[in-house]
Amino acid sequence: MDERRKFGSDTIPEGAATLLTLDSGPSTCCHSAYDFMRIYIPRLAVDELAKDAGLPRPGHLRAPFFKITLDSVLFQFATAALPALGKPAEASSLFLDHIALATLAHVHRTYLAGSTEAPQLLGGLTPWQERRAKEAMNASLDKDISIAQLASQCGLSCSHFARAFRQATGRPPHRWLLERRVETAQGLLLNSQMSLREIAKACGFSDQSHLTRAFARMVGTSPGAWRRTRRR
Repeated sequence: MDERRKFGSDTIPEGAATLLTLDSGPSTCCHSAYDFMRIYIPRLAVDELAKDAGLPRPGHLRAPFFKITLDSVLFQFATAALPALGKPAEASSLFLDHIALATLAHVHRTYLAGSTEAPQLLGGLTPWQERRAKEAMNASLDKDISIAQLASQCGLSCSHFARAFRQATGRPPHRWLLERRVETAQGLLLNSQMSLREIAKACGFSDQSHLTRAFARMVGTSPGAWRRTRRR
């Protein structure tokens, strides 16, 4: 007999979340169209976060099973990730890793049995770790790099590295790298005859329009206008 429970799409409000384990066998009855994001969290990631934070290994979900709950934090994380998922060519692995780690930490703290508030870790990276992480990102201005790669360079877990880098620099890795890419683009705009398309490629942007959007958000004007005002 099929013991799987069913959810109707007409009963799910915006911002709703339902946590399920893979052995629960859920199915969905869609009586009308609706948008949703499915987030898969491996057991290994949960255990690593617990170990890194000095917490016991969570035993099971303490969330109401098969119940719909409104979770504004998960909704915000999902909403933040949507633009990157909608334009994979422009997606930054560091940014998506940042969202994934934040999501994991929230789920771990809020919904997993045996989990408690993680102790606040003090201090950032050591000088050599910070230097190595920045060197690795500077060497990857024209290509993608992940939190896992940077954490490996520093001999840390992903969650520990992400926290420590932010403590050391005041910004998450994806933001630091974006700033470096825009700064490099500014240098090329001033000191080279490269086209905007060539500069975009050299600085790790997917195309000229991607460069223009990122540059305008950070600098306040387009790269073409910025170059013209400084070459007069």
